[in-house]
Amino acid sequence: MSFFQKLFGIKSQGEQKNNELKQIENKQIESNHIKTTGNPFFTNAPKHWPVITDDFLNSNKDFSNNFDNKTGDIILKKRMFMVNSLVLMGKLNEELSVIAGKKITHSYRDSLIDNEENYATTFCIDKVFELGIIKTHGIVIENSKKYAIILFHNSESINYINELKKLFLEEGFEDLIYYATVDPASIIEINPKEIEFETINQECFHLDKEKQSKNDRKYSQYALWCSRDSIQKFIDSKVYKSLNEYHNYCSDCYTYILGKIGFALGLNENDKRVQLPEYDELIFEGPEGVEIIMTISNKNGLNFHFPANSKFDNYRNNFLNIFTILCKTLKEQIDNENFEKDNQIVTTEWLERLKSEVIADEKLSFISLIRSDSFHPNLN
Repeated sequence: MSFFQKLFGIKSQGEQKNNELKQIENKQIESNHIKTTGNPFFTNAPKHWPVITDDFLNSNKDFSNNFDNKTGDIILKKRMFMVNSLVLMGKLNEELSVIAGKKITHSYRDSLIDNEENYATTFCIDKVFELGIIKTHGIVIENSKKYAIILFHNSESINYINELKKLFLEEGFEDLIYYATVDPASIIEINPKEIEFETINQECFHLDKEKQSKNDRKYSQYALWCSRDSIQKFIDSKVYKSLNEYHNYCSDCYTYILGKIGFALGLNENDKRVQLPEYDELIFEGPEGVEIIMTISNKNGLNFHFPANSKFDNYRNNFLNIFTILCKTLKEQIDNENFEKDNQIVTTEWLERLKSEVIADEKLSFISLIRSDSFHPNLN
């Protein structure tokens, strides 16, 4: 029985274009075939997309307030995001299915990184960028082009929306489509608003205990780092930079990091410290619904393995960067408040050995620390 099975009672076997920025122009779309109630949102959506009105906002607020006994602004905000995402993207899916001539795929949390369909929609996305997460109400794939969808409850200026749009264009999106209750072009900014990123939090992770079996896991499809050409080198990559940084931050406080991750995955009731095992691994869904294999050991700490597909490179780099930011913030808090450090320090000697191995083998294009698939077992 593995470390996580023993500690948390996990059952055993059985049991992610064109980047040229086009400034957003506010426009109202028209439609003759849809009967609507409420006020049409201000939007920059393509003219052939359906008219979406705000009729569902008040009813969704009432539903969110009366859903259960849980109250508070934070809970209401989270619930409203989910409910409004579901309704907004449901409406888009329904009408775009008419355009496509068939019922198109509709999913939850998945950012469709490796999508191969001409049409698809998804809702409630924690979109990962280099500096953090942007909550995105949905994504639309139309004619193989990807559009991010954001519903603005509060007044936001067109300048702020255009700054957001730059981020999505850099990630390969065709456009950022906004739906707003107030005309963004009418908002006058005195002081430009900075983009509001969220950090990694417990809502970003989802663990399916039934997927923890190792027998049918395709390890060769996950890598700590991989390259499909001889030009890209591991030691020059963003992956190596992040690994070097966050492992140094975590060397004497891994128990805090593991405790927080365990809490985020629902494996323990709070974020209490958890000792590192000799070795174990978990597979879970990270932000954007991407499956990640995390290896944990008292020899080389925590490491994340992502789908070994070039479509996931930006996601991997962004995820590791914001995880590094999280580790840095936690390390500073521990130092500033004189929290107890770990008795067992996880040094970066293994990373130095890995660096040496990579330098010695110029043709190396795949690195994994998953024990059963490691290219060099002595690193574990």
